[in-house]
Amino acid sequence: MKAARQLTIAMLVLAASAALFVGYHLITDPTGSTLSIPVYFLNGSMFTDFATPGWIILVSIGLLGIITIITVVKRIRHFHTVVVIQGAIICVLVIAQMIIIGEEYILQYLFLMLGMAIAIVGGLLSQVDKKIENKK
Repeated sequence: MKAARQLTIAMLVLAASAALFVGYHLITDPTGSTLSIPVYFLNGSMFTDFATPGWIILVSIGLLGIITIITVVKRIRHFHTVVVIQGAIICVLVIAQMIIIGEEYILQYLFLMLGMAIAIVGGLLSQVDKKIENKK
């Protein structure tokens, strides 16, 4: 159980720190040039610049990721459900990004796998918690 929680925390820290970094840079430089993201990625989308996607990434993966980490560290009741939800949020946002951009990159697949791994480990933590509660 301890190793699974530590793995979960490590994956959440990776996702949240990457999201905070990317989100911050997209908000402060809506052209995307700081991160070498071409503006044509926005063609056909509802966005005119990268500020709104930056806020979405910063809040939904960065800030919610930090909240999720806190729930895991403090072992707040049903923290595993929060972990599964955070993993699902990452997956949904990556898939939406793939659809909006219309192109796929290895980094998207890596973060998609990270989101899936977070959700799966959260589900496993839930099962372990149930077994522990049943033994009491």
